[in-house]
Amino acid sequence: WENGIYSGPFSIQSDAYGTWTLVEHVPIERYLNGVVPYEIGANSPEAALAAQAVLARTWAIANSHRFKVDGYNLCSDTQCQVYKDPSKADQKIKRAIKTTAGKILTWNQKPINTVYHATNGGVMASIDEAWSTQPVPYMQMRLDGPKDWSRKVDLPLSSEEHLKSFLLSESEAFGSDHPLFRWNRTLESYEISKQLTQAQKVTSTFYPKKIDAISRGKSGRVTSLKIEDNSGAEILLKLDDIRRVLRQLPSTLFVVNEIKEGKWRFSGGGYGHGAGMSQSGAIELAKNGWTTKQILSHYYPKT
Repeated sequence: WENGIYSGPFSIQSDAYGTWTLVEHVPIERYLNGVVPYEIGANSPEAALAAQAVLARTWAIANSHRFKVDGYNLCSDTQCQVYKDPSKADQKIKRAIKTTAGKILTWNQKPINTVYHATNGGVMASIDEAWSTQPVPYMQMRLDGPKDWSRKVDLPLSSEEHLKSFLLSESEAFGSDHPLFRWNRTLESYEISKQLTQAQKVTSTFYPKKIDAISRGKSGRVTSLKIEDNSGAEILLKLDDIRRVLRQLPSTLFVVNEIKEGKWRFSGGGYGHGAGMSQSGAIELAKNGWTTKQILSHYYPKT
């Protein structure tokens, strides 16, 4: 299929839309060849690649029931995990997969929900700061850097004052060389209005006048963003919905300031939801000699 990129075997089956689904039947260890290099980057150090292999394997097993009604296990895009050309997996990637073969992360003897992201901006999120779900002991708010630096940070970051200081101060956090470790975005009323309308949150007459972060999690991430319009009508965006609607924002770890009427600056850190492993953090730790096990224990303690 596609010039022999995917080696099969394949089945083709009718679906609920009156069309057909092409399904590749692939053993999980071979499946990882098409996931690991695309999720973390093929040039990552081996311990980070191996950590990514464990996470991708755990995620696949924990979510293998997702498409049961459609007659297959997983999709091949970011809704699941990206699965692309497995022939691009070089010897280093294959070695990282092989050294961890069959290994997954568990808690209470069940595979965990191994979410991960590009960079956390120096602070890990608890899982309920990203999604409306029950908190879990292995994904709690913690600073992601050396102990000496962590001791100097004023907590909790749910205090706007502490968060501003955290975002503006020199950071020694792991993975701070990522281009989106710190960022600024400027949004205007017409852009916000358009995105709210596209997301079917408001009608096209809604024109934002005021924006406030009205609640934050312990990591400082905005859990509820209030947007008011000229008429006094308001809309609340919550948790990861904030990023899904306002797509220019790389994360929910930000402070927002009005520059002038109808124009706001969002100053923040991190790229992604912030829960679980920071890939840029794992890459730095691996370069500093941390083992795969140490990296996974750091990002998913108690597993």
